[in-house]
Amino acid sequence: MIATLHLATFTSLMLANAPARAIDPALVIAESARARVTIADYDAETDKLSPAARAEFAAQKLRLTQFLDTLYTTRVLAADARATGLDKDPVLSRQIAIQVDRMLATARYAQLEAAASAQFDKDIEKYTTRARELYVTNKSKYATPEQVRAAHILIYIKEGKSDEARAKAESLRAKALAGADFTTLARENSDDASVSRNGGELGFFEMTAMDPAFSAKAFSMTKKGEISEPVKSAFGWHIILFEDRRPAAIKPFDEAKVEILADMRKRVKDDARSAAVRDVFSDPTLKVDNALIDQISIEGAAKSDALRATPPKP
Repeated sequence: MIATLHLATFTSLMLANAPARAIDPALVIAESARARVTIADYDAETDKLSPAARAEFAAQKLRLTQFLDTLYTTRVLAADARATGLDKDPVLSRQIAIQVDRMLATARYAQLEAAASAQFDKDIEKYTTRARELYVTNKSKYATPEQVRAAHILIYIKEGKSDEARAKAESLRAKALAGADFTTLARENSDDASVSRNGGELGFFEMTAMDPAFSAKAFSMTKKGEISEPVKSAFGWHIILFEDRRPAAIKPFDEAKVEILADMRKRVKDDARSAAVRDVFSDPTLKVDNALIDQISIEGAAKSDALRATPPKP
């Protein structure tokens, strides 16, 4: 593994919250007679990460060191490949060129999207007006249905013994009504697989989010702290602790606007990508040899058939 003064210096610098850090890009992290890795190489490799993600990555020294090991190994083996003339291989050199083209095309897409996003920001008032129009004409899209908050204890019906499961649920309800802590009862008795994590707490949920029988009972309850009679669902017998209710509501425009504008921005960026592709194929100088494409396909099909007909080697 790489272990140099350069790495120690680099790691300490990376931990110091970084977008504004001033580290010489030429600073060498690791080098030998065969290859060198610099800060500039590291920055290029991690450029796709957000500043926060990059800082978090650098703070994990083992992970960082493994990453740098891989980067240095790649640099050395690439140098060895050039020394042996692999970069002159006709097929490999074409593959390298194609990879470069892919990277440049990806960068061009990003450039076009950034330009479209910047223009979106300049025209934000126009888009906000359009967002309000969409909100007014589609208010139902931003409606939140009625919700209740509840906790429960579930008793499975084992070996078809429904009456036994119900009796246990009734016993637990009696204990809760007598003052026993509902969460403790749930942790000690509920068959819900999530009870160890949530103590039976279900949070707020919509009518359609739960078993119909369970929801019907939970939504019929009105008094906070009320504990239901045992309710049978597809999962077993429940007792339900009613905790709160949220009435149906429509999200105000100032909240919905964030979502609407985000969708509009994405559409603008997607349109920029689509326009670039249309421009590629609407070029009047473009010529496509469809006969050659057909020939490639026919030869490929013939080779595939021949390979399928060839018995596998033992």
